[in-house]
Amino acid sequence: MIRLLRDRRGVTATEFALVAPAFLMFMFLMIDGARMVWTYQALQEVATNSARCAALGATGCKTSAEVRDYAVARAAANGIKLATGAVTLTPAATCLSVGGMTRVAISSTYQGASTKLLPSSLTAMNTESCFPTAS
Repeated sequence: MIRLLRDRRGVTATEFALVAPAFLMFMFLMIDGARMVWTYQALQEVATNSARCAALGATGCKTSAEVRDYAVARAAANGIKLATGAVTLTPAATCLSVGGMTRVAISSTYQGASTKLLPSSLTAMNTESCFPTAS
């Protein structure tokens, strides 16, 4: 009996089996959190470029529908699925007390591994950007 209590073989495997699930869950949550931040940053870039395109009246951004299509295509280039209804264009907006701005707002949802497995309120992503309207 004493010989069995002194035997240390298998202790490392047992400790690993106890710690591994928590460690792996932490690592996957970190990766998914980083992916969420990247998605938000990509949506912010889409909103900024769409507002700029609309404000300057560039080719392919002259109507509200064209701006929405531009934003959807820009998001798709980053690997983000975005519906045209998620993009809102306001041509004559006031942003931060400055008038004469073109505003693009994007409201989308984020579906990551952590939002599917754990209850979370971090599924909605809203971003907006303004650009001075060209005369």
